[in-house]
Amino acid sequence: MKLIEAPGTVYTEAERFLSEVRAGVEAEQQAREQRRVLQPYAAHSTELKSIESFRADPKYGGDGTRIDMAYAIYAASHGAGEVLIEAAIRSRDLSHKGGERRQADYVERTIQKAFESARNQGRGR
Repeated sequence: MKLIEAPGTVYTEAERFLSEVRAGVEAEQQAREQRRVLQPYAAHSTELKSIESFRADPKYGGDGTRIDMAYAIYAASHGAGEVLIEAAIRSRDLSHKGGERRQADYVERTIQKAFESARNQGRGR
């Protein structure tokens, strides 16, 4: 929109105008956040260990939940995005966690904890 005239009175469509501006700003913020989340660890993606290397590691004793968390923390602390981590976790059968909603909750909780842990590790440096 372009301001054509400013007589000093309140714009009659001020509420609608401000609502549109706020919506535009929110949409741009969401788009920026989505681009940040969707951008996987591109610069060094070949250096990022795969979840398969965690699954093959005997120290986890085949415990899928421990493996998922260990991989998620590792990946998050190395700059991987949520989409990449989710895809890795979902690359195994999660049906024992329950229906799709419960599986999604499990994946979301795991990723949130991993990013929190990665942030805390970063503070300790």
